Amino acid sequence: MEKYVKEMKAKPIDIEADKLVAIINTVDAKEFGLLPLDRIELSCPRTKRKVVCVVDTTTTMVREGTVGMFLDVQKRLKIKSGEKIRVHPVPPPESVHFIKKKLDGHPLNEDEIIAIVQDLHENKLSEIEAAGFVSAVYIHGFTLEETVAMTKALTGGGKRLQFKKKPILDKHCIGGTNGRATMIVVPIIAAAGYYIPKTSSRSITSSAGTADSMEVLANVSLSSKQIVNITEKTGGVIAWGGALDLAPVDDKIIKIEHPFALDPPGQIIASVMAKKASANAKYVVIDMPIGPDVKIQSIERAESMAKKFIAVGKELGMKVEAVLTDGTEPSGRAFGPALEAKLVLEILEGKVFDNLAQKSCELAGVLFEMLGEAKKGRGTGLAKEILASGKALEKMKQIIKAQGAKISESEGVEEAPLKKVIKATQTGEISKINVRQCALVARTAGAPSDKKAGVLLHIEEGDEVKKGQVLFEIHAENKRKMSLAVAFAKKGGIVDLEKVILKKFV
Repeated sequence: MEKYVKEMKAKPIDIEADKLVAIINTVDAKEFGLLPLDRIELSCPRTKRKVVCVVDTTTTMVREGTVGMFLDVQKRLKIKSGEKIRVHPVPPPESVHFIKKKLDGHPLNEDEIIAIVQDLHENKLSEIEAAGFVSAVYIHGFTLEETVAMTKALTGGGKRLQFKKKPILDKHCIGGTNGRATMIVVPIIAAAGYYIPKTSSRSITSSAGTADSMEVLANVSLSSKQIVNITEKTGGVIAWGGALDLAPVDDKIIKIEHPFALDPPGQIIASVMAKKASANAKYVVIDMPIGPDVKIQSIERAESMAKKFIAVGKELGMKVEAVLTDGTEPSGRAFGPALEAKLVLEILEGKVFDNLAQKSCELAGVLFEMLGEAKKGRGTGLAKEILASGKALEKMKQIIKAQGAKISESEGVEEAPLKKVIKATQTGEISKINVRQCALVARTAGAPSDKKAGVLLHIEEGDEVKKGQVLFEIHAENKRKMSLAVAFAKKGGIVDLEKVILKKFV
């Protein structure tokens, strides 16, 4: 692209979008030979600063001879309104060619992946180019070498948590089901004298993320310093990872994946392992639920991913164990932040021991066996002993207090003002409870943004129910959302009934 430079006036636009965007009049765009999503370099003679922006064009927002710029651009240039600025077109970054290479189905080398991640970090790629990269990974996947390179690149773009006390343990669930096992595993591990700083996400497609549920009990928006201090004081923390800048490019990629719920296995592995590396974790257990209604739907895919998790961990100096768990039924009977938080506390208080409690003890047990704290096959038993002793409950109360306590007892968790019971329309046996449909009803009712909204099951798979018996409750915070959730629930698909033969004559 020929270098044609023009001096124009700066016009700051009061929009902050975490994007480097400049807006010029269509007349100037034609003079430059630019189309929307092309790039221009802006340079301020006074501050000697430069920045490359993606171009948008307008006939009304800015006049000829003027460059409109988002606040992100203005801050980088430190420029004032009306100040002269030099503008010239520039070609797209080299990483765009690497994205095209991946779209064509060719694997990328480490330098090419680093270039893409770096340009994503610096906002040099347009949304369409970034979406092209995510689409390419979704269609063609990552080799093991690409996954390792992506993990390292994502880690290099963010901060790292530095702990004086070691070793650091971690746990991650691939997701797709309910139940906040993390909120049980963390206090069990911490009660045994180990350190487990858990940074968790908010929900994207489920009825609650760990951060959503923990936020019912305590503050989860913690700084890196707070996370380190609380972990070294109590042994554990359960915080929201979104504000920590541990792997910022990964967060951008997740936002692009979200509209189509894209979860390419290689990117999932890189995403998870980058954040574990950023927390300096050395022992990690990966929970991989398998079932028709969760993210991983086959044993074959789970085994392939498990091997890659372990291999990537080895490259990063971590000991990783991936555990395949049952995702065919709900993990506990609650869906929604407050309902799931309440169930966690009931388990820690010894009031409930269900499949969520069992799963949590098994996951904690894997970590104990990895550490040598328990012999092979004895880890789950040790976790159950800690849970039954009340030590995990006391540790959870310490963690909640350190994070700015809101609620520390199950009875203190408030329920939604509106409840609606859904009853069986016939007699039969519960053959299946659809996890995804339960989550969708909970989300329709307002979860996770409405913390008290959700679904509370009254039955388990295998139960025999009679016509008119309560199957589940829907909780909501306003009438409109309740009405929508009830209508959705009554369409069916949540519970499958098989009729029980009462009598048979031959």
